[in-house]
Amino acid sequence: MKNIAKTLCAALLTLTGFGLTSCDSFLQEYSQDLAKVNSWEDLDEVLLGDAYLHTGRYYDAGNYNVGLERDSHFDILHFMSDEMYITKYPTKLSSYYDDMFPFFTWQQDTGVDNQLKYVGNDESYFNAPYSRINVCNMVISLIDEQPAPRPEDEIEKRRVKGEAYFLRALYYFFLTNLYAEPYDPATASSTKGMPLKFSEVIEDKEFERSTLAETYQKVIEDLKEAEQLLEGTTRKSIYRADQNTVRLLLSRVYLYMQDWDNAIAKAREVLAKKNALLNIGSKAIGDDCLSGSSPEVLFSMGDYLIAFYFRDNSYTSLALQISNDMLNLYSDNDYRKNRYISTTKNRGRNAFFKVNGQDESVGSYTTVGSVFTFRTPEAYLTLAEASAYNGDEATARTYLEKFLATRMSGSVSVDESGENLIELIRNERAREFLIEGHRWFDLRRYSVNTVYPWSKEIIHGYPYEDDYDYDHTDWYRLDKNDPAYTLPLPRAIRNFQVSLGNANRPSRRAFDATQVHGPDYNNLGDGDDDDDWDW
Repeated sequence: MKNIAKTLCAALLTLTGFGLTSCDSFLQEYSQDLAKVNSWEDLDEVLLGDAYLHTGRYYDAGNYNVGLERDSHFDILHFMSDEMYITKYPTKLSSYYDDMFPFFTWQQDTGVDNQLKYVGNDESYFNAPYSRINVCNMVISLIDEQPAPRPEDEIEKRRVKGEAYFLRALYYFFLTNLYAEPYDPATASSTKGMPLKFSEVIEDKEFERSTLAETYQKVIEDLKEAEQLLEGTTRKSIYRADQNTVRLLLSRVYLYMQDWDNAIAKAREVLAKKNALLNIGSKAIGDDCLSGSSPEVLFSMGDYLIAFYFRDNSYTSLALQISNDMLNLYSDNDYRKNRYISTTKNRGRNAFFKVNGQDESVGSYTTVGSVFTFRTPEAYLTLAEASAYNGDEATARTYLEKFLATRMSGSVSVDESGENLIELIRNERAREFLIEGHRWFDLRRYSVNTVYPWSKEIIHGYPYEDDYDYDHTDWYRLDKNDPAYTLPLPRAIRNFQVSLGNANRPSRRAFDATQVHGPDYNNLGDGDDDDDWDW
């Protein structure tokens, strides 16, 4: 029998530095005894403990100070896109915004602080997925040799192995859409993807990046393996992957690859198994519109503590607000306009209400994640989008109407065609998946779309304070088709694995926004207390 403590710790530290830094705490926290693997249950526990992301919680430390206890989070996705802005007075959580600064302002080096001084720590967004990939590698390598005295044990072994394949594919797909260029079918075979490792054995070597086409192909292979293994298995909750979860991710991968036929086929399979939609009109303003109890949720992991940073209360203003770019996408007859985005009773408009409502309170934990939640609306919108690209506009309109009937008041009729239909579907994704981690990846893939390429300019303002009062705002611009839509590899990773190279990301400084938007642009909000910024 293999020594799991040594082998697992080694696997977590493989890819020469891409993994965790402490194995002792991991081993102690999630198992009473991992000196040896004795059963599939042991590996199931390892998978749950360190391959899946965990729910976080916030706590009040007194005197209006707060803190968060979180597993690895990927709030950077929300900060890089056009979904929100930082208000004038984020003091209570300033360290969090300092961490987000290089992503929010699309810096050439994502390890700098808001004074452009290198401080590091950005490697965690690279390391966390890779360390979990290594856990999956370990589980996959050990699961087959575990005893199965009962027929149901063989089924459970397949389930554990299938979940490990799914998670490995999900993390590679996620990493690729952070650190590699968006998938263009014409260039994917010559574009750099991610370094791939599927063995649990330590390899002390310089790793190379696979091509983007190879990376996506490996993701598909893992998902197909997971789909087969999970056939006939039963999961314990929405926090564990099942076959339908795998199919939804497959449809997403094919959509990103612009393989419309396969995207459509997998989305249809998802809806054949589960097609439930929540009527948003049945929710009151302030109710959770997204939670673990929603009939739409197929799978979730991680937390939604990004909602905490939108909280409004009587002693401090909203630190984050939804952008006018997003607010203006919603029509007055859209139920989501006042249920996903609303006005708080204290001092804030453009408040994020979709999860946890924001008047003075937020749950101490969340029942879904803000990045890794899979819902049936994605299958409807994937079917609509891929069908429209494929020239089957009647099908696109049919599925869009079915979906919108649960989001809009009154009767719904979709009459658009051509580019107008595609624009409607894209805007619908922006409306529906607000602060769910889709937007940044969608903006990337639209830029290389072979049917209707599209990109947009984004402007972010980063506020500074002096003696706990608002001082000024620096403005940063992400141009259309900007190379910064792809993250650079963290400096710590590049220095350790020079063979991986780096993205061609330009340096970026604050610009004078008055040149574009008029003389009052740099003074927005000065002298008022309601954070009513007219973007």
